[in-house]
Amino acid sequence: MNERARRPETRGRELRALWATLAAICLLGAGLAYGATWYTRGELEREATRDARQLAVDAIQPLLLPADVEAPVRGERYEELLAAVEEGVLGGPINGLRLWRADGTILFAVDRNLVGRREPAMRDEIHAVVAGTSQSMVEGDRFRMLSTLRVGEPAVLVAAELDRSYPAIVEEAEEPWYPWVRRGLVAALVFAGLMVVTWIGFAIAGGIRRAAARSSKAPERPGIPGVPIATSAGPGSNGDPPPYMLPGFQEQVEAKRRAEDALKEMRQERDEVLERVRRLEAELDELRRGRGEPEPSSRVLPMR
Repeated sequence: MNERARRPETRGRELRALWATLAAICLLGAGLAYGATWYTRGELEREATRDARQLAVDAIQPLLLPADVEAPVRGERYEELLAAVEEGVLGGPINGLRLWRADGTILFAVDRNLVGRREPAMRDEIHAVVAGTSQSMVEGDRFRMLSTLRVGEPAVLVAAELDRSYPAIVEEAEEPWYPWVRRGLVAALVFAGLMVVTWIGFAIAGGIRRAAARSSKAPERPGIPGVPIATSAGPGSNGDPPPYMLPGFQEQVEAKRRAEDALKEMRQERDEVLERVRRLEAELDELRRGRGEPEPSSRVLPMR
């Protein structure tokens, strides 16, 4: 095959390689954006835990009296402590506070109905915090932070639980990077579709071009330009040979078969690309559900 015949096929390969490269770059960019979002969220969680620890030591511990950690706070002392907490603690992102005794009893809470309630299941968490400095966990829409406080002499250890909105942390983490995850997936799908379309288009065009070239080279009947010479005549054919006897017929059939095989392979490759994108979306949703996050508002739709 000469250089003129190879040139369209070369252009087709180059275009397919370009689309494949761009699709891979978009997938890589989506992965990097997701990783950056994940890292930013972790940093915000660690920062929130450090801030809660500092707030508990600086703003809550000085408010407590030895009597506050001996029994649940009630009456006038509760109103006095609640007013101080609302002014010095709940003015920022913190929207909830509980003080826990080591046995799982709530000594103080912003919700008055919780004061005095005992939750034995909390004892392990409280002891884990007492052994260290602070601990954080996600519970639905709550980002809970536990810190130890020392009250009175001799010091009595209590655990301060501060709550803030976890969706607010997620939203802040996703704002700069997460939109690029969806954009990267959509762009990768578009480029994958272009690669398949290019493959199909060049395969069909090449088959048509080769068939036309073979037809133009067929020998003509004497005196009748453009009409192939009949090699045999069948009954009722007026001397014209059947189609399968015409020059180049077998080559056209073979070219059509190759084009159909190429189309089948391209469809399989397209389906594999779509399946990989769907699996990646499913993994993203599973990770979000594992972290207790809301479902994304937009989805990547497969190309038809």
